[in-house]
Amino acid sequence: MKSPLLRIALLALSATASFGATAPAPTAEQLKSWVTIRQQRVDLLRDEVKQTDARIEARLDTIVGALTTISDSKDSQTKVARMKEDTGKRLGKTVTYYDQKRAALKEELRNPRLQLTAEEKQKFIAAFDAKIEKRIQQIVALNKSMPSHEDHEKYRATGGGLWGTHYERNAEYEQNARMTTKTNQQRDAIMKQLDASIARLDGQSRTLKTQIAATVDPVQRKALNNELVKTDALIAERRRQRLETVESPGVAAKQVGLKQAVDMDKTLQTAINDLRRDFNLLFEGYNSFLNELSLLHATEAAINSAQKRGERGPAVGEIPAAFVAMTAVSTA
Repeated sequence: MKSPLLRIALLALSATASFGATAPAPTAEQLKSWVTIRQQRVDLLRDEVKQTDARIEARLDTIVGALTTISDSKDSQTKVARMKEDTGKRLGKTVTYYDQKRAALKEELRNPRLQLTAEEKQKFIAAFDAKIEKRIQQIVALNKSMPSHEDHEKYRATGGGLWGTHYERNAEYEQNARMTTKTNQQRDAIMKQLDASIARLDGQSRTLKTQIAATVDPVQRKALNNELVKTDALIAERRRQRLETVESPGVAAKQVGLKQAVDMDKTLQTAINDLRRDFNLLFEGYNSFLNELSLLHATEAAINSAQKRGERGPAVGEIPAAFVAMTAVSTA
């Protein structure tokens, strides 16, 4: 049994197919109404994406802020360090995903498939650049909150006796050894991410220089030069962050006991599950938003083209069938 919405969509598509053969071109009022409906849809999707993104950012700020202010005690051993390590890895995965979306938009600039303006694409690319930069800063902040090496005696004296001084393992030494191992592991992972980012940006810089040398169009040359300046600035920032990661000592943080660390880990896992759902919603909404915006622009272009020719409206074949079908669904 087909859903009512699906039946409406199928009827609308069927009507669209027959519409071109028998019906006159739509009136200016109809076209204006259709465009208004789609614009409202675009605005709605944009607002939903912004709201979801704001919710994600607020949660990540809270998580990173909380983790950077605490450290392990002898009681919790390395539980807080593992939470920081796991959070850093998850932030690194979001960097990879943002970078993939950014690369797709860069490809859109070269080989357009969607009806988006160059300004819109650049705006979206800049937004992903900002997200990537913030995530890396959060990863570096987590690393800076990891304790650094401290000098402790491996054994400590517990008293003397008939057979001389008695010694036992120094708990401070063992705790610092555990923490230093975790710190080094996290630092190595961050260095690997930063090195990969620098290599990618270096390649992008070389490509842009090649494109600039081969470009004669002054407008395109200016756009490429602007992109090169941004890319080289990002390379410099990554190298600064790399140096900071190597040199940064551990910052003082409040030590927590095992129970507090366990409770925080449970809260963190709940937040991670919520964030996973929100990320899925974010990019589902983002993809829908791009498609709707492209569809709207394509229809606007068809209408403008017809108006320039002095026609009543565009021929039905000039209007994307999906636009007519979805408009029919929206108004049903």
